Amino acid sequence: MKKLKKKLLLGALTFTIAATSTSAFAVTHTAKAGDTYWKISTWYGVTLEDLLKANGATYTSILYVGQKVYIPENITYKTHVVQKGEDLWQLSIKYGVTVDEIAKANNIFTSKVLYVGDVLKIPVHNVPVKSTPGPQYGELLDWWTEAQYVLPINAEFKVIDFYTGKSFKVKRTIGANHIDAETLTLEDTNIMKSIWGGTLSWVRRPVLIEYNGRKIAASMTSAPHAGNENAPGGVYSTWRSGGYGAGTNYDYVKGNGLDGHFDIHFLNSTKHSDGKVDAEHQKNVKIAAGVK
Repeated sequence: MKKLKKKLLLGALTFTIAATSTSAFAVTHTAKAGDTYWKISTWYGVTLEDLLKANGATYTSILYVGQKVYIPENITYKTHVVQKGEDLWQLSIKYGVTVDEIAKANNIFTSKVLYVGDVLKIPVHNVPVKSTPGPQYGELLDWWTEAQYVLPINAEFKVIDFYTGKSFKVKRTIGANHIDAETLTLEDTNIMKSIWGGTLSWVRRPVLIEYNGRKIAASMTSAPHAGNENAPGGVYSTWRSGGYGAGTNYDYVKGNGLDGHFDIHFLNSTKHSDGKVDAEHQKNVKIAAGVK
């Protein structure tokens, strides 16, 4: 069982979530003074009825300071009828969920071969919009339970530099521990370079992500890596940028003047190299969210 702690700022209320990863509940909330089941259901975007049921409580139940409140996962399902040539990986990209999630929802192995006409349940993560301390800040979304679903692979969105207000457009091409993104055009690349002083850099900067009417707190670098602009994306390349050597070419967007992708981090996202959080990225995410 994996445990983690997260401090979130919702409006004027700051509280700590002691999140426990289980098969039944998304997180566990530790009740503070003034908490009620209704307030907690609003914070987490679940119905009051589902919250009460998950905790064996009723409308008249009283919460005590320090009491653990189990938050049910806010997941619904849609149906997909398998078409010719589809596999679980393609469906995971199409719907923005992992292969493991689809397999679990359908009680199948991740290696299962799909046949035309198979009917699958596809999990849909309903991530509620969170309030911010002000309009200049972005929502503080946890990468593992929220942000990765709000910003699925192939999503195209706007990146706004927190300090300068300059913006450019990018696409999430891959990335599991955080977003690996590429600028859409050469013009977008030039704007990005201007933000980093006319160069491409591993320096972290706080940014805001605008997508589907939402604004999300993040941190990013502009240094492209692991790709070759002059070779097809997703295939073997004898050279890749950033000293990555030969391997799969992670450069999918062509004509943008970049070899490879760059990193965008969110609350609790981690590095691919060692699976650990990057302290500077996390600091920047909180700056963009207005959290001290």
